[in-house]
Amino acid sequence: TAIALPPQQPRRYFDPDKMAQLVNSVQEHGILEPLLVRPLPNSRYELVAGERRYRAAKQLGLTEVPVVIRDLADHEALQLALIENLQREDLNPIEETEAILQLIGLSLGLSMSEVSSLLYRMQNAAAGKVTDNVISNSEKEAVIQVFEALGGMGWESFTANRLPLMRLPEDVLEALRQGKLAYTKAQAIARLKDETQRQQLLEKAIAQDLS
Repeated sequence: TAIALPPQQPRRYFDPDKMAQLVNSVQEHGILEPLLVRPLPNSRYELVAGERRYRAAKQLGLTEVPVVIRDLADHEALQLALIENLQREDLNPIEETEAILQLIGLSLGLSMSEVSSLLYRMQNAAAGKVTDNVISNSEKEAVIQVFEALGGMGWESFTANRLPLMRLPEDVLEALRQGKLAYTKAQAIARLKDETQRQQLLEKAIAQDLS
C-alpha cells in the first residue's frame, strides 16, 4: 500500500497467460528482481519500473516487495519506465513503436504525433524531397541519439516500417496492441474502408485465426 502507480505511464498491454506464469513464478520463488521506485511525500513511493512484478505481488496479496529507491524527476521516471517497456521480451510492434515515439518526444518536448511528423520530414529530407533546413540539427541529433542508445533498427527503418502502424484504424490498432493479430493481417484488414465490414472481418480473423 506504500507504493502507488504513476498517473502518467506508458500504455502497455499485459498478456493474461504470461501474467499467470509470472504469478506462479513469484508464488514459488518470490520476486527475484527489485522494483524501482521513487520517494513521494508522506512516506509513500511511486513505481517507476517493474509493473508486472508489482501486479503479480498484489494478486498474491504480498505485503512486502524488494525495491530500489531513487530520487528521480518526472521526466527521468517516465524515461526509465519507457526504457523498461522497450526491454520486455513480449513487447509487440505497436507498444515498441509508441514507446520509441514517446522517448524521442520526451527528449524534444514533443507529442507522439509531432515526433511522427518530424521523422517523416527527416525521411523526405534524406530522399531529397525537401531541403534539410526544415529540421534543426538539435532535432536530428536527439532522434539519432535515441536510436543509437536503443541499438537495433535505425530511424530510417523505423520511419519506413513502423510509423505506418500508427495510421491503422483504431480497432485494428487495438487488436494488434493486444497481440490478437499479426501485423500482416492487420494491414490487410485495414484496407477495408467500410467500418462495419472491417469490424466483422477483424472479429472473424481473430476468432478463426484466418490466414
